[in-house]
Amino acid sequence: MIDQTDLEILKLLSENSRIQWKELGQKIHMTGQAVGNRIRRLEDIGVIEQYTIAINRMKLGQLLTAFITVFVKTTNHQEFKNFFQEEEAISEVHRTSGDGCYLLKTHFASNEDLDIFLERLLKYGNYRVNLSIGKLK
Repeated sequence: MIDQTDLEILKLLSENSRIQWKELGQKIHMTGQAVGNRIRRLEDIGVIEQYTIAINRMKLGQLLTAFITVFVKTTNHQEFKNFFQEEEAISEVHRTSGDGCYLLKTHFASNEDLDIFLERLLKYGNYRVNLSIGKLK
């Protein structure tokens, strides 16, 4: 059972997954050991799957974020799955319902890099591109 304290812990961890248990405990009025026990339980039951970092793509020179809806042209999607596993420009892939088969979140240094990627993507199907104007949340 997940309670309000667990939700507070998850919120604080999502803001900074490297926060020390003692510091986290001070914020929610618990001991560091009690917080650690709750975090281990959340890991054990699968609520916390992994710890990760947020990357500032702009500082890496990847000024362009594009969301690409892919319409795979065959029923065998394995070849496309192999393609996206190897592509560093793709940070997320979602299988979608409705319009399209997959939604890709991609990052590029230039329009030319995006264009080169889209040319390679045509091997697997058609696509629609939406460019990000700016991240709000």
